Amino acid sequence: MNLNPFRRRKPAARKSVRSFFNGASTVARLSDFTPSYASANVEIEADMARLRGRARNLANNDPLVNRWMQLLELNVVGHVGFNLQTRARNPNGGMDKYGNDTIEKRWRKWSETATTDGQMTMRAAFQMAVRTHARDGEVLIEEVVNNKYHDSYGLRFIEADQLDETLNEDNHQGKGNVIRMGVELDQQEKPVAYHLLTSHPGDNTWFKGGRKYRRVPADRLIHLFKKERPGQVRGVPPTAPVMGSVKLLGGYRDAEITNRRIAASKMGFFTKEDEKVDGLGTIADTVDDDTGKLEMDVEPGKFTELPQGMKFDQFNPSSSGTDYADFEKQIIRSIAAGLGVSYNSIAADLENVSYSSIRQGELQDRDAYRMIQKFFIERMANRVFANWLRYAMLQADFPFPFSRYNKFLDASTFRPRGWAWVDPSKEVSAAVKAIDANLTSMTHVVGEQGRDIEDVFEEIESERELMKTLNIEAVATE
Repeated sequence: MNLNPFRRRKPAARKSVRSFFNGASTVARLSDFTPSYASANVEIEADMARLRGRARNLANNDPLVNRWMQLLELNVVGHVGFNLQTRARNPNGGMDKYGNDTIEKRWRKWSETATTDGQMTMRAAFQMAVRTHARDGEVLIEEVVNNKYHDSYGLRFIEADQLDETLNEDNHQGKGNVIRMGVELDQQEKPVAYHLLTSHPGDNTWFKGGRKYRRVPADRLIHLFKKERPGQVRGVPPTAPVMGSVKLLGGYRDAEITNRRIAASKMGFFTKEDEKVDGLGTIADTVDDDTGKLEMDVEPGKFTELPQGMKFDQFNPSSSGTDYADFEKQIIRSIAAGLGVSYNSIAADLENVSYSSIRQGELQDRDAYRMIQKFFIERMANRVFANWLRYAMLQADFPFPFSRYNKFLDASTFRPRGWAWVDPSKEVSAAVKAIDANLTSMTHVVGEQGRDIEDVFEEIESERELMKTLNIEAVATE
């Protein structure tokens, strides 16, 4: 009996702990379920170049992925882009109409040539940003300050390849900063600068100039990507989860098409029942140069008598039959789920779909598009406007002093595109009832359509004045 309380006892043998979650089980059927214990940056660095290259291949060649990107451009940006709305007020509380109109007109003028190459409007820049993010998983936009650009400010798009993911350093230049995949971070993991290659590694001039970098401060470069894990510094193509399914579907289609082409072009074979017969020499059309075999072309509706001793064996390759369409639908549904859109929108398939299901899918898609709109407004549009306004107000021809910078900046927002009602009769009636019950406002209802309430009221007033001038009576509605 051990009476010494300070004497260490021999530990008992540790029992194996069973898995309490099915996903952690080590059974044979989950043996190919490979876990990942690496950090986000280690995972991304290992596969970034390959994923980006494959995503670009799909964007160039796969109709579903290209359709998805078209949907993003159409629904996130649309044909008008993100419209600036400035609602600054005077000290007495009244709306500063002259100031607001001046800011909005000046912004529209600058937006006509927003990029440093002078070839893209701000709307086109938003479209490129949306497509680039969907394809590459990240967007790099350098903010260039130079008096040769309108209002001394311009945007320059840079491909993600020039942010070298293989560049990693600890304690960069003894400052305590680190470089992770080309991004210089301080000790709080805040981006300080970006180390960009001076040449695109895919250009023909790359090998001539060698590997050279330029350091761009973080306050001069917009880096857009979806941060999904703590510490993540680079983006991943959104198509990564569906690449396997897209490739599987493409391969299956190719096999099906090849099978059907063979079935349509090759009818059968001639075989000899008696080696002594002359064969098809009397009715054959050509002789294969490589094999010396006789070949015969046929015409629809025509039968030819075979020489004695010859037999015709029909060639009928097997076909997947009616299950092809069902299989393709299932794969496309999986792809649509991975990309965050409805099957009907990405497949452009409205066959055998009820109105209620279309409406439900449309509303879910719109919610997803609104989230993306919010992302680009917060991360890109607001920053570009703030920096443009700063340099625009420093120009000699700007009518307001820089002391009013915060006044106009704080009162400015971007209004993205909206959508028409799915069921106008029911939704308009519901909106009117909600307004009457003070559950919403006309501003909110009009904003859901992507319009400005003041513009709507001005249009109504203009129409009434025009009708009065032309002596036209308004049509009464019930």
